[in-house]
Amino acid sequence: MFFGGGGGGRRSAGPRRGEDINHPLKVSLEDLYNGKTVKLAVSREVLVGDTKMCSACDGQGVVVELRQIALGMVQQLQRRCAECGGEGYQCKRKKEREVLEVLIEKGMKHNQKIVFRGKADEKPNKEPGNINFIVQEKEHALFKRKGADLLISKTVSLNEALCGFEWKITHLDGREIIIKSKPGEVIKAEASDRRPFAKIVAGEGMPSHGNPFVKGNLYVLFTVEFPDDGDLNADQVEALRKILPGAGMSVEYDPETAEVAHLEHADIKHFGKGGVSNHGSQYDSDDDEDGPQQVQCQQS
Repeated sequence: MFFGGGGGGRRSAGPRRGEDINHPLKVSLEDLYNGKTVKLAVSREVLVGDTKMCSACDGQGVVVELRQIALGMVQQLQRRCAECGGEGYQCKRKKEREVLEVLIEKGMKHNQKIVFRGKADEKPNKEPGNINFIVQEKEHALFKRKGADLLISKTVSLNEALCGFEWKITHLDGREIIIKSKPGEVIKAEASDRRPFAKIVAGEGMPSHGNPFVKGNLYVLFTVEFPDDGDLNADQVEALRKILPGAGMSVEYDPETAEVAHLEHADIKHFGKGGVSNHGSQYDSDDDEDGPQQVQCQQS
Protein backbone atom coordinates (compact mmCIF):
# COMPACT_ATOMS: atom_id res chain seq x y z
CA MET A 1 0.00 0.00 0.00
CA PHE A 2 1.39 3.43 -0.99
CA PHE A 3 0.77 6.77 0.70
CA GLY A 4 1.76 10.31 -0.23
CA GLY A 5 2.02 9.95 -3.98
CA GLY A 6 3.73 12.80 -5.75
CA GLY A 7 2.04 12.75 -9.14
CA GLY A 8 1.77 16.06 -10.94
CA GLY A 9 -0.24 17.52 -13.80
CA ARG A 10 0.66 17.26 -17.46
CA ARG A 11 3.50 19.36 -18.73
CA SER A 12 2.88 21.83 -21.47
CA ALA A 13 4.28 21.05 -24.88
CA GLY A 14 7.55 22.65 -25.90
CA PRO A 15 10.39 23.97 -23.74
CA ARG A 16 9.50 25.73 -20.54
CA ARG A 17 10.63 29.27 -19.82
CA GLY A 18 13.03 30.23 -17.08
CA GLU A 19 12.29 32.73 -14.34
CA ASP A 20 12.15 36.45 -15.06
CA ILE A 21 14.50 38.84 -13.28
CA ASN A 22 13.08 42.16 -12.07
CA HIS A 23 15.21 45.25 -11.45
CA PRO A 24 13.71 48.45 -9.95
CA LEU A 25 14.59 51.55 -11.97
CA LYS A 26 14.18 54.89 -10.21
CA VAL A 27 13.16 57.57 -12.70
CA SER A 28 12.62 61.29 -12.15
CA LEU A 29 9.39 62.94 -13.26
CA GLU A 30 11.45 65.05 -15.66
CA ASP A 31 12.72 61.93 -17.44
CA LEU A 32 9.21 60.47 -17.61
CA TYR A 33 8.05 63.75 -19.19
CA ASN A 34 10.89 64.15 -21.69
CA GLY A 35 11.93 60.53 -22.26
CA LYS A 36 15.45 59.22 -21.82
CA THR A 37 17.78 56.37 -22.74
CA VAL A 38 20.05 54.97 -20.02
CA LYS A 39 22.73 52.30 -20.31
CA LEU A 40 22.69 49.64 -17.60
CA ALA A 41 25.10 46.74 -17.17
CA VAL A 42 23.63 43.36 -16.21
CA SER A 43 25.29 40.03 -15.56
CA ARG A 44 23.69 36.65 -16.18
CA GLU A 45 24.55 32.98 -16.38
CA VAL A 46 25.00 31.45 -19.84
CA LEU A 47 25.49 27.81 -20.78
CA VAL A 48 28.83 26.61 -22.11
CA GLY A 49 28.99 23.61 -24.43
CA ASP A 50 26.43 20.84 -24.65
CA THR A 51 23.98 19.82 -21.96
CA LYS A 52 23.27 16.25 -21.02
CA MET A 53 20.39 14.62 -19.23
CA CYS A 54 21.00 13.89 -15.57
CA SER A 55 21.40 10.15 -15.11
CA ALA A 56 20.48 10.29 -11.44
CA CYS A 57 16.91 11.52 -12.06
CA ASP A 58 16.47 10.70 -15.78
CA GLY A 59 15.84 14.35 -16.57
CA GLN A 60 12.95 14.69 -14.11
CA GLY A 61 14.72 16.92 -11.61
CA VAL A 62 13.40 14.83 -8.73
CA VAL A 63 14.20 11.40 -7.36
CA VAL A 64 11.65 9.07 -5.78
CA GLU A 65 12.35 7.34 -2.51
CA LEU A 66 10.32 4.61 -0.85
CA ARG A 67 10.18 4.51 2.93
CA GLN A 68 8.51 1.77 4.97
CA ILE A 69 6.42 3.30 7.73
CA ALA A 70 4.70 0.13 8.97
CA LEU A 71 4.34 -3.53 8.12
CA GLY A 72 2.97 -3.63 4.58
CA MET A 73 2.80 0.16 4.33
CA VAL A 74 5.27 2.13 2.24
CA GLN A 75 5.45 5.91 1.83
CA GLN A 76 6.61 7.42 -1.46
CA LEU A 77 8.63 10.61 -1.19
CA GLN A 78 10.01 12.97 -3.79
CA ARG A 79 13.03 15.18 -3.29
CA ARG A 80 15.00 17.47 -5.53
CA CYS A 81 17.85 15.80 -7.32
CA ALA A 82 21.14 16.77 -5.72
CA GLU A 83 23.17 15.97 -8.85
CA CYS A 84 21.51 18.52 -11.16
CA GLY A 85 19.94 20.88 -8.60
CA GLY A 86 16.43 19.94 -9.75
CA GLU A 87 16.98 21.04 -13.37
CA GLY A 88 17.04 17.56 -14.91
CA TYR A 89 20.10 18.39 -17.01
CA GLN A 90 23.76 18.96 -16.31
CA CYS A 91 25.96 21.55 -17.99
CA LYS A 92 28.72 24.06 -17.49
CA ARG A 93 27.98 27.76 -16.91
CA LYS A 94 29.77 31.05 -16.94
CA LYS A 95 28.95 34.65 -16.03
CA GLU A 96 28.39 37.09 -18.88
CA ARG A 97 28.17 40.88 -18.62
CA GLU A 98 26.07 42.86 -21.07
CA VAL A 99 25.20 46.54 -21.37
CA LEU A 100 21.53 47.16 -22.15
CA GLU A 101 20.12 50.40 -23.52
CA VAL A 102 16.95 51.05 -21.54
CA LEU A 103 14.51 53.39 -23.28
CA ILE A 104 12.31 55.36 -20.90
CA GLU A 105 9.45 56.46 -23.13
CA LYS A 106 7.55 59.70 -22.62
CA GLY A 107 4.56 59.29 -20.33
CA MET A 108 5.54 55.95 -18.80
CA LYS A 109 3.93 55.29 -15.43
CA HIS A 110 4.96 54.04 -12.02
CA ASN A 111 5.48 50.24 -11.90
CA GLN A 112 5.41 49.95 -15.70
CA LYS A 113 7.76 47.30 -17.11
CA ILE A 114 10.52 47.74 -19.67
CA VAL A 115 11.07 44.20 -20.95
CA PHE A 116 14.20 42.64 -22.46
CA ARG A 117 13.06 39.23 -23.68
CA GLY A 118 15.34 36.24 -23.25
CA LYS A 119 18.01 38.18 -21.34
CA ALA A 120 17.67 36.38 -17.99
CA ASP A 121 19.81 33.42 -16.89
CA GLU A 122 20.03 30.51 -19.31
CA LYS A 123 18.70 27.19 -18.00
CA PRO A 124 19.13 23.71 -19.51
CA ASN A 125 16.21 22.68 -21.73
CA LYS A 126 14.41 25.97 -21.04
CA GLU A 127 13.94 29.22 -22.85
CA PRO A 128 15.64 32.09 -21.00
CA GLY A 129 13.32 34.31 -19.01
CA ASN A 130 13.07 38.08 -19.37
CA ILE A 131 14.84 40.92 -17.63
CA ASN A 132 12.25 43.47 -16.54
CA PHE A 133 13.12 46.98 -15.43
CA ILE A 134 10.30 48.24 -13.19
CA VAL A 135 9.83 52.01 -13.37
CA GLN A 136 9.84 53.59 -9.92
CA GLU A 137 8.68 57.19 -10.21
CA LYS A 138 10.48 59.55 -7.85
CA GLU A 139 8.56 62.14 -5.86
CA HIS A 140 8.82 65.68 -7.21
CA ALA A 141 9.19 68.83 -5.14
CA LEU A 142 6.56 70.80 -7.11
CA PHE A 143 4.39 68.48 -9.17
CA LYS A 144 2.18 65.57 -8.18
CA ARG A 145 1.08 63.16 -10.87
CA LYS A 146 -2.01 61.05 -11.45
CA GLY A 147 -2.28 59.40 -14.86
CA ALA A 148 -1.51 62.03 -17.48
CA ASP A 149 -2.49 64.94 -15.22
CA LEU A 150 -0.22 67.02 -13.02
CA LEU A 151 -1.14 68.98 -9.89
CA ILE A 152 0.50 71.84 -8.06
CA SER A 153 -0.65 73.63 -4.90
CA LYS A 154 -0.71 77.40 -4.66
CA THR A 155 -1.47 79.67 -1.71
CA VAL A 156 -2.74 83.14 -2.63
CA SER A 157 -3.55 86.07 -0.40
CA LEU A 158 -7.08 87.41 -0.16
CA ASN A 159 -5.90 90.41 -2.18
CA GLU A 160 -4.63 88.11 -4.97
CA ALA A 161 -7.77 85.99 -4.85
CA LEU A 162 -9.96 89.03 -5.45
CA CYS A 163 -7.77 91.39 -7.46
CA GLY A 164 -5.65 89.04 -9.55
CA PHE A 165 -2.25 87.35 -9.46
CA GLU A 166 0.56 85.99 -11.56
CA TRP A 167 3.48 83.69 -10.77
CA LYS A 168 6.12 81.75 -12.64
CA ILE A 169 6.84 78.02 -12.64
CA THR A 170 9.53 76.02 -14.39
CA HIS A 171 7.95 73.05 -16.17
CA LEU A 172 9.45 69.57 -16.43
CA ASP A 173 10.98 70.35 -19.83
CA GLY A 174 12.62 73.56 -18.58
CA ARG A 175 10.06 76.00 -20.02
CA GLU A 176 9.06 78.98 -17.91
CA ILE A 177 5.28 79.31 -17.68
CA ILE A 178 3.56 82.39 -16.29
CA ILE A 179 0.24 81.49 -14.67
CA LYS A 180 -1.88 84.63 -14.65
CA SER A 181 -5.46 85.24 -13.65
CA LYS A 182 -7.95 86.77 -16.06
CA PRO A 183 -9.50 90.20 -15.39
CA GLY A 184 -12.38 89.79 -12.95
CA GLU A 185 -11.45 86.18 -12.12
CA VAL A 186 -12.02 85.29 -8.43
CA ILE A 187 -10.30 82.46 -6.58
CA LYS A 188 -12.63 81.02 -3.96
CA ALA A 189 -11.80 79.47 -0.63
CA GLU A 190 -13.56 76.24 -1.64
CA ALA A 191 -15.66 74.85 -4.46
CA SER A 192 -19.46 74.76 -4.39
CA ASP A 193 -19.42 71.10 -3.28
CA ARG A 194 -17.13 71.95 -0.35
CA ARG A 195 -14.12 70.43 -2.05
CA PRO A 196 -10.84 72.31 -2.52
CA PHE A 197 -11.04 74.97 -5.21
CA ALA A 198 -9.06 74.06 -8.33
CA LYS A 199 -8.51 75.30 -11.88
CA ILE A 200 -6.54 73.87 -14.79
CA VAL A 201 -4.00 74.96 -17.35
CA ALA A 202 -5.18 72.89 -20.30
CA GLY A 203 -2.64 70.73 -22.10
CA GLU A 204 0.22 71.28 -19.65
CA GLY A 205 0.13 67.86 -18.00
CA MET A 206 2.14 64.72 -18.81
CA PRO A 207 2.47 63.28 -22.32
CA SER A 208 0.24 60.26 -22.92
CA HIS A 209 2.28 57.08 -23.20
CA GLY A 210 2.15 55.87 -26.79
CA ASN A 211 0.81 59.20 -28.02
CA PRO A 212 3.03 61.88 -26.47
CA PHE A 213 1.52 64.69 -28.52
CA VAL A 214 -1.67 64.37 -26.45
CA LYS A 215 -1.06 65.74 -22.97
CA GLY A 216 -3.08 65.85 -19.79
CA ASN A 217 -3.90 68.98 -17.82
CA LEU A 218 -2.08 70.89 -15.11
CA TYR A 219 -4.34 71.27 -12.07
CA VAL A 220 -3.78 74.15 -9.65
CA LEU A 221 -5.14 73.53 -6.15
CA PHE A 222 -5.73 76.86 -4.42
CA THR A 223 -5.62 77.87 -0.78
CA VAL A 224 -6.77 81.39 0.06
CA GLU A 225 -4.90 82.96 2.96
CA PHE A 226 -7.14 85.30 4.95
CA PRO A 227 -5.86 88.07 7.25
CA ASP A 228 -5.40 87.15 10.91
CA ASP A 229 -7.25 88.82 13.76
CA GLY A 230 -6.03 92.36 14.17
CA ASP A 231 -4.30 92.60 10.78
CA LEU A 232 -6.83 95.16 9.53
CA ASN A 233 -7.38 98.45 11.30
CA ALA A 234 -10.75 100.19 11.59
CA ASP A 235 -10.20 102.39 8.53
CA GLN A 236 -9.27 99.41 6.33
CA VAL A 237 -12.31 97.45 7.53
CA GLU A 238 -14.58 100.37 6.76
CA ALA A 239 -13.04 100.79 3.30
CA LEU A 240 -13.51 97.11 2.53
CA ARG A 241 -17.08 97.22 3.75
CA LYS A 242 -17.82 99.95 1.24
CA ILE A 243 -15.98 98.27 -1.66
CA LEU A 244 -16.89 94.59 -1.30
CA PRO A 245 -20.38 93.31 -2.10
CA GLY A 246 -22.53 91.60 0.51
CA ALA A 247 -21.72 93.83 3.49
CA GLY A 248 -23.25 92.70 6.78
CA MET A 249 -26.36 94.59 7.88
CA SER A 250 -26.85 95.79 11.45
CA VAL A 251 -29.65 94.10 13.38
CA GLU A 252 -31.96 95.80 15.83
CA TYR A 253 -32.10 94.45 19.37
CA ASP A 254 -32.78 95.53 22.93
CA PRO A 255 -29.48 95.52 24.84
CA GLU A 256 -31.41 95.10 28.08
CA THR A 257 -32.83 91.70 27.07
CA ALA A 258 -30.61 90.34 24.26
CA GLU A 259 -27.26 88.70 24.94
CA VAL A 260 -24.24 89.53 22.76
CA ALA A 261 -21.94 86.51 22.19
CA HIS A 262 -18.43 86.65 20.72
CA LEU A 263 -16.60 83.88 18.86
CA GLU A 264 -13.59 82.00 20.17
CA HIS A 265 -11.12 79.76 18.39
CA ALA A 266 -12.36 76.20 17.85
CA ASP A 267 -11.15 72.86 16.49
CA ILE A 268 -13.81 70.91 14.57
CA LYS A 269 -12.23 67.66 15.79
CA HIS A 270 -13.66 68.42 19.22
CA PHE A 271 -17.23 68.66 17.93
CA GLY A 272 -19.43 66.38 20.07
CA LYS A 273 -17.00 66.28 23.00
CA GLY A 274 -18.43 69.14 25.01
CA GLY A 275 -20.48 69.03 28.18
CA VAL A 276 -20.20 67.33 31.55
CA SER A 277 -19.16 63.93 30.19
CA ASN A 278 -15.71 65.19 29.21
CA HIS A 279 -15.11 67.98 31.70
CA GLY A 280 -16.58 66.52 34.90
CA SER A 281 -19.23 68.10 37.10
CA GLN A 282 -18.44 70.64 39.79
CA TYR A 283 -21.65 69.73 41.54
CA ASP A 284 -20.70 66.11 42.43
CA SER A 285 -21.48 65.36 46.06
CA ASP A 286 -18.60 64.89 48.49
CA ASP A 287 -20.39 61.84 49.85
CA ASP A 288 -19.66 59.96 46.63
CA GLU A 289 -15.89 60.14 47.08
CA ASP A 290 -15.72 56.86 48.97
CA GLY A 291 -18.20 55.05 46.79
CA PRO A 292 -21.82 54.12 47.56
CA GLN A 293 -22.77 53.88 51.29
CA GLN A 294 -24.44 50.72 52.55
CA VAL A 295 -27.67 51.08 54.51
CA GLN A 296 -28.09 48.81 57.54
CA CYS A 297 -31.52 47.85 58.84
CA GLN A 298 -31.87 46.87 62.50
CA GLN A 299 -34.92 45.08 63.87
CA SER A 300 -35.95 45.73 67.46
